[in-house]
Amino acid sequence: MAKFNGFPGMNGGNFNNILKQAQKMQQEVLKKQEEVAAKEFEASVGGGAVTVKVTGDKIVKEVIIKKEVVDPDDVEMLQDLIVTAMNEALRQVDAKMNSEMQQYNIPGLF
Repeated sequence: MAKFNGFPGMNGGNFNNILKQAQKMQQEVLKKQEEVAAKEFEASVGGGAVTVKVTGDKIVKEVIIKKEVVDPDDVEMLQDLIVTAMNEALRQVDAKMNSEMQQYNIPGLF
């Protein structure tokens, strides 16, 4: 039985093929990550009172707050709307990344 680096049955050709496939998969994963990072995601809450735009690499690009939602006597509500919109936009990024990576079926990758 042939041995390659202590693994029975692994000849050099099989190992090289596995290595090439792994490198190809790594390149594909990096490309998908770059594609998602280049996209923008948007979430609105409170009937459009607060809108947040983020990039796929989770950089906040814009926060839009309608004037009518700014109430000096209820700052907490505005803060909650902003947090909710931010979390939803970031959830969208994570969902997109997860859906893109599912095809690779590597446990623990994402």
